[in-house]
Amino acid sequence: MNNVFDSIRQNELAEKFHALHHKDEMLVLPNAWDSASAKIFEESGFQAIATTSSGISWSCGYKDGEHIPPDLMIEVISRIAHSVKVPVTADIEAGYYGDDIDKYSKFISNVIEAGAVGINLEDGDSKTRRLVDINLQIKKLKSVKEISKQKGVNLFLNARTDAIELAKGDLKTKIQVCIERAKAFEEAGADGIFIPFIKEIETVAELKKAIKLPLNILINDLLNIAELRKLKVNRVSVGGKPMLASLNILRVIARELKNENDWHSLFVKDPNYPQVNNWFV
Repeated sequence: MNNVFDSIRQNELAEKFHALHHKDEMLVLPNAWDSASAKIFEESGFQAIATTSSGISWSCGYKDGEHIPPDLMIEVISRIAHSVKVPVTADIEAGYYGDDIDKYSKFISNVIEAGAVGINLEDGDSKTRRLVDINLQIKKLKSVKEISKQKGVNLFLNARTDAIELAKGDLKTKIQVCIERAKAFEEAGADGIFIPFIKEIETVAELKKAIKLPLNILINDLLNIAELRKLKVNRVSVGGKPMLASLNILRVIARELKNENDWHSLFVKDPNYPQVNNWFV
């Protein structure tokens, strides 16, 4: 896609995205994996959209966990960002280039030029299944803020810690690591803190109390949405779950086509062909 980088327009979207994290209402952020899913979310009234690394990777034929070529990830992010008018924040896993700061920095620049107004940057190494050294992570976070300033886009840096899953010790210890890393990430310039894999509402409450920046939680079937709203959690993401739910529907269709004469799941009125076709140029 040959889209011209417009820093002024993109920064306006970035400022809107920042503001959504500081309202009384919890920001429910749906995760798209392609342009069509992004348009569905936009048409449904969402004020901003996130991408999902797992969904994009699967849709392009790659395993999640930094197996997708970075340039391909950039292309999909660009297609999604330029298919909608609302702010788009990108899930870029751990940045794809490990401790090679030069290549990583160029990648971040490309993400911004692709149209993203925010990113998630995780501190878990998908290869070693360990937390990235805190000093390296701080360096990577600072690099993001420097590059976004150079580009003239106030990129929302959502610093993710995978300490709940990867830190050693009991839950109490894992929570403390989350808090310590959140504080370090805040000092490095992060705009929000993303902590996935939480299973207990009590843990959410403890983290919300201890962390100053807007807190982002990844939803699962053990957390109650109403309770998250009561705790004033700033942002809730859904990750790859919408794509998995869509694949579940596709599996139903596949079974009908393979085994039955009634293919009723195939025929829907909304969305229809003209409607979807008119979404795109």
